[in-house]
Amino acid sequence: MVDYNSDEERFTAVVDFFKRNKKSIVLTFSTVVFIAITSVSFSAYNDNQNAQAADLYDAWFAGLAEETFDLVKTDIAYGSLQESFSKTGYAGLARIIKGSQYATEGDFELSLKEFNALLDSTSGLFGNDVLNSIARINIARIEFSKKNYSNVLEVLEPLNSAAEHSMVFEIKGDALTGLNKNQLALSQYNLALTNMQDDSQKSLLKIKINQLTQSTK
Repeated sequence: MVDYNSDEERFTAVVDFFKRNKKSIVLTFSTVVFIAITSVSFSAYNDNQNAQAADLYDAWFAGLAEETFDLVKTDIAYGSLQESFSKTGYAGLARIIKGSQYATEGDFELSLKEFNALLDSTSGLFGNDVLNSIARINIARIEFSKKNYSNVLEVLEPLNSAAEHSMVFEIKGDALTGLNKNQLALSQYNLALTNMQDDSQKSLLKIKINQLTQSTK
């Protein structure tokens, strides 16, 4: 540690330090300012995007709730929401509702189209992990109903953490059963059982496990 005999020496030392490190200090300061401005601008941009998306979502959803809704009007609101604000949660929620509606009506192709679009818009660095998982699970369910078992495993592959929802492991187990990979299916069912909280679901899953165990003997 350097000892200074007077305030003048301390001041001189500080001045010398800034002179020697002027470029680094200026660069660091400029970087901090840039990050701060970018962060504020991005936050303001997101707020604006969400506000506009909320208006379109409300218009679309209100139109659906009407007893005799205007199909053209609601389609325009939905289209504008997806074209201009696809990265917002409102657009994602609208896709979930629409995709689920198609599935309920038995139109699995249109349902699959909606959930694949949701998967694309929620993937990547600035994606939404929750909506992305919902998209993957629904795609997997539809693909399973079409007996596309390999597609089921492919879309669920990123959801491989031990902390995933039990439903993910159960669907993987169902797909592996469809591919006659019984031992792998049992391992997924057991993971699902470990993560499952609902007793009635546990009972149903245990039936699957027992049936599969019997068939592999």
